[in-house]
Amino acid sequence: MRSADAIVKLLIENDVEVIFGVPGDTSMCFHDALSNHSDQIKHIVCRDERHAAYMADTYARVTGKPGVVDVPSGGGILYAVPGISEANSSSIPLICFSSDISMASEETGALTELKQEELTKSITKWNTRIKLASNIPQLIRKAFRMATGGRPGAVHISIPENILEEDHDFPFLGESRRETSFKSFPNQIDVEKVYKMLTTASRPVILAGGGVHLSAAYDELEHFSNKYTVPVATSINGKGSLAETSPHAIGVIGVNGASDETNSIMKNADFVLVLGSKLNNVTTMNKGIFSHSPKVIQVDISEEMLDLNIRADVAIMCDIKSFLATLDSEILKNNIDVTQKFQEWNIWYQDAIKEKFSRVVTEVEKETNNVNPARVIDLLDKNTDENSIFVIDAGTQTPYMASNFKIKKAGRKTVFDRGHGNLGYALSASIGAKVANPKSKVFSMFGDGSFAMSVGELETAKRLGLPIVFMIFQNNSYGWIKKLQQLYFEERYIAVDFDKIDAAKIAEGFGLKSLKIDRNDKLEEGLKWAMEQVSPVFLDIHIDPITDIVPPVTNWRHDSKIDPKDRVALTY
Repeated sequence: MRSADAIVKLLIENDVEVIFGVPGDTSMCFHDALSNHSDQIKHIVCRDERHAAYMADTYARVTGKPGVVDVPSGGGILYAVPGISEANSSSIPLICFSSDISMASEETGALTELKQEELTKSITKWNTRIKLASNIPQLIRKAFRMATGGRPGAVHISIPENILEEDHDFPFLGESRRETSFKSFPNQIDVEKVYKMLTTASRPVILAGGGVHLSAAYDELEHFSNKYTVPVATSINGKGSLAETSPHAIGVIGVNGASDETNSIMKNADFVLVLGSKLNNVTTMNKGIFSHSPKVIQVDISEEMLDLNIRADVAIMCDIKSFLATLDSEILKNNIDVTQKFQEWNIWYQDAIKEKFSRVVTEVEKETNNVNPARVIDLLDKNTDENSIFVIDAGTQTPYMASNFKIKKAGRKTVFDRGHGNLGYALSASIGAKVANPKSKVFSMFGDGSFAMSVGELETAKRLGLPIVFMIFQNNSYGWIKKLQQLYFEERYIAVDFDKIDAAKIAEGFGLKSLKIDRNDKLEEGLKWAMEQVSPVFLDIHIDPITDIVPPVTNWRHDSKIDPKDRVALTY
């Protein structure tokens, strides 16, 4: 059997239904093999390798299965680097296959030659190069184990052209064997320690990170929070771990998309159970929300994350779903009712959340010269259902969405590229989300800086007939950077402004219906029109200049009210 055909059969064996990619000279054999199995694997050709990787990344986030991307040698693997690295940093299971020049052409200065293993070593959980056709089954299966096991991540397999073309007798194909990730369970002694700390606490909080999504521990978290009346805060990546309509949902904490109210709850807690969060400076406000020294329990699937940024009183390496179930059993075994002692705490934090959203109403109602971004999020919150998915680029839209939008049903309903905060992510990544969940309405939210980096994938969305609502937030600048210059560099603006573009007309050039919205009174009608369309649609939303607004970034809102000389920018 030709090696390329064996690889495709192994992908089918591991339940791969979709591949995102771009063809090249060295990958011709692989794509020929795919054409023989087009009824089992759908190949989606993209306009750029970076965006193919972003699509695979978000496909994985939405389905929980590994996303697969294929790219050619040379520029192909080089262009895929941002997408591979974002998935790896965000603990997303992604498998990148790159074809390479024939082994006989190595060290000859051949076109597209580069050392692919060295290139991707620092941005993957595991990478390899297949040098013998006989190793294909074991290495493909290992790739799926590595991508999904423990702390998930990106893996990369480089396959020389001559290996793809080689015929070999593969005796282990056809076993119908699917690789599964390994789960670990908590140590009973650790669980007992946590139980004693929780039952002696007065003001407990759960901080849910992206690990809750990876563990799919939604039912366990909801059950635990409701049963013991313990409030749940989230990082941006953890948003949606608990439905934010729950009376025990605090919302996002930290810097980006948090508020004084949500952070004050964390700062008053005497017990913090951290579930699958890196606890980086954005989430912890440069460790400020732990400055009062609460008892900290950190649960994570990866030993790399434990005690990394905050010293934990108890650090537990295990699967979050199994931990919550085991802790619940421990409380039941001891027949202790902790809800009575948390009543006063419940009243206090729920009042704080009510205060936050009363303030948000005032911000939404504020009249602005162009569109008020807070009003966009408010209308999305009121007019979308619990299954809608939002893919959000770094920029102005991120803190508004993280802070003000309420997830109606637990799950990864908001996708933020918080590994690196890459511009140009959301437009293409939303295609991966829609392919992953065709029945959900998908919204893609990005700024004009991001739009210029990803516009070509509008053709992909149109070709596939995907009814995505693309939303550009135009303020004619790299808004986030310009805000930093305004607040911390005495309003010295450099390299942040560009000319206004007619994004609506550009979208029309790709065959999309579009609408320009530059006033608040046009917003609701325009949004409802876009949601009714059965093909991709583009909303060109003109928001106020970033220098005229202060998005819900906690240090920005604080620093905008004090003397510039007393301001200190956050260190990531």
